[in-house]
Amino acid sequence: MAVPQQLMVANCPRCGRVYQRNLRNQCMDCSTSMHDQLKNCVDYLRRNYRSSNEQVCAVTGVSNIQLQVWMKEGKLHLADYPNLSYQCASCAEPIRVNKLCVSCSTRITRDIRKLSESGTVQQRMNQSETKSQVNSTGFQISDRWNRV
Repeated sequence: MAVPQQLMVANCPRCGRVYQRNLRNQCMDCSTSMHDQLKNCVDYLRRNYRSSNEQVCAVTGVSNIQLQVWMKEGKLHLADYPNLSYQCASCAEPIRVNKLCVSCSTRITRDIRKLSESGTVQQRMNQSETKSQVNSTGFQISDRWNRV
């Protein structure tokens, strides 16, 4: 007896049509149109490699958000295009590498250090309190072993 296979279907996030699930998570029409838009952007950037985000969006009709998504996914290599950039995840400054700009990265690192330092001080205080509580409860065998 054969096991029935389930048909894996979903709604396309771009157009809402029902499609059979694939690796792109889009229907074939949307996938083809996205591929064509990316191809148009790459062709334009090959001819005009010093273009900015706004210029590419104006000429090709691609949204700035989609252009940034392609940059983050590595479909548009920023090393080849000196004037393209995407936004810092924290402050929205234009950056070309990583997810955070240098100032946000240093601020977060500094805050983490402060929290860890205050956490170690708090832990030391808690440890000294528990030691004083242990000593006040009476005789401990570990105390006797330490004296010998």
